[in-house]
Amino acid sequence: MKQMKHITWNSGVMVMIMILITFLSLFFKYIGITETNIIITFILGVLLVSKYTEGYLYGIISSIIGVLDFNFFFTVPYYSLAAYRPDYPITFAIMLIAAIITSTLTTKVKKEAYLSTFREKQTQILYQISKNLLQAPDVDQILEIGAKKIFESINHSVFITVLKSSNKLSEPCILKTDENEQMFYNCVEIKKTIQTNKSLETKNAIYFPIKGLDESLGVIGITCFNSSLTIEQKSFVEAISMQLALAMEREKISKKQQKAQVEMEREKLRGNLLRAVSHDLRTPLTGILGSTTTLLEHEETLEKDVKKQLLVDIFEESKWLIHSVENILSITRMDDGKVSINKNFELVEEVISEAVLRIKKLDTHHEIKITIPDEPIMIPMDGILIKQVLINLLDNAIKYTPPHSTINVKAFLKDDFVYFEVMDNGNGIPDENLPLIFKRFFTTSSRRGIGLGLAICKSIITAHGGVISAFNNENGGATFRFKLPVKDDTHGK
Repeated sequence: MKQMKHITWNSGVMVMIMILITFLSLFFKYIGITETNIIITFILGVLLVSKYTEGYLYGIISSIIGVLDFNFFFTVPYYSLAAYRPDYPITFAIMLIAAIITSTLTTKVKKEAYLSTFREKQTQILYQISKNLLQAPDVDQILEIGAKKIFESINHSVFITVLKSSNKLSEPCILKTDENEQMFYNCVEIKKTIQTNKSLETKNAIYFPIKGLDESLGVIGITCFNSSLTIEQKSFVEAISMQLALAMEREKISKKQQKAQVEMEREKLRGNLLRAVSHDLRTPLTGILGSTTTLLEHEETLEKDVKKQLLVDIFEESKWLIHSVENILSITRMDDGKVSINKNFELVEEVISEAVLRIKKLDTHHEIKITIPDEPIMIPMDGILIKQVLINLLDNAIKYTPPHSTINVKAFLKDDFVYFEVMDNGNGIPDENLPLIFKRFFTTSSRRGIGLGLAICKSIITAHGGVISAFNNENGGATFRFKLPVKDDTHGK
């Protein structure tokens, strides 16, 4: 149908131009212009036909029509195709040859100009695709960019699908010239294109493989119900398929590098954890072993106060071991992705009270004050994990403050966030340590520890969509503050 419209249009243009040229030549004859100029006028008509129609055929036909018109209207006998003068056949032959040469050259120049413009446009599009593909974050975006540029350039319905790791085709990215058009998506022919790694042309579609380094990565399909693609358009699609293949290969390499980097970091963390555990757990275990050995071997000779002190030492070392092991297990579960955030609406006062009650069972030498608003506050959070954060912060405050010090725990609502603060009156945090305290395995030389407690706090708060920070107080001591959103925007993790 589309091809018939082109033929009708080109034929109509040719007929109209030749009619106008004929009338113009008759006018020139009427005002006495010579036959030579009339011949040039017909050659002008052939040139115009060649310019405004497609292909060589219409220029050649118009050349023949021009010669016949000239013979019919402008040679004796008029209005007849006979020619009395012996030189007329030579005139007609020269006129026909000149007209055909003019037509052919004009068509060729027009075609070269079209190809030049088309190639320039192709180059610009390919450059733009390359630039866009460099910024594409994933394969889906790569396919969308490719399909859009092909669709805009050749005005045919297009789809792109890729081969997944399970050897199945992905959901195709489709762009249609008509929303009601039935895309010709044949899985058998697509898989054949992938297997052969060569273009496949059928009655209704053309399939172009996206050629990777070792195998086909996918297929570009273009529907051709009404007209096929030109050679230039096919070359253009193949060029885009090469761009897509490069982008997809780069994406695969990038993912492998990221995976390798993650594995390297994980191995590094495991190594650090093992070193920290072997170093820091040996000390309390040695103390416990020494105290129990002394009790077992010298129970009858030891004084009561000495026995009590040895038991207190065993209790303190065991308490530290339990807390360290809990932190080690927590950080391991987070690295393995096994910690899930189970959010429910929790009462802030209850979470704080339970955390303080638990820490008081382990420490009776510090006073802990709680300050919360009179009105109850309920926010979405994982109560167990937030309690662990508060326990770690309170335990940290107890470590770095002398006995009988006061530790303040506050909670208040501000700007759609609930703020939690744990304040102590110790010596504060050295300025050079403030940017490092939430990093894994960071410890100060003055206190023993694996350096996981604050890192776990940060991981839990971040998973809740919150922020945690630390700063020194003006009157001494330090404050650890974290905020949690009143509205649940994370939907759990």
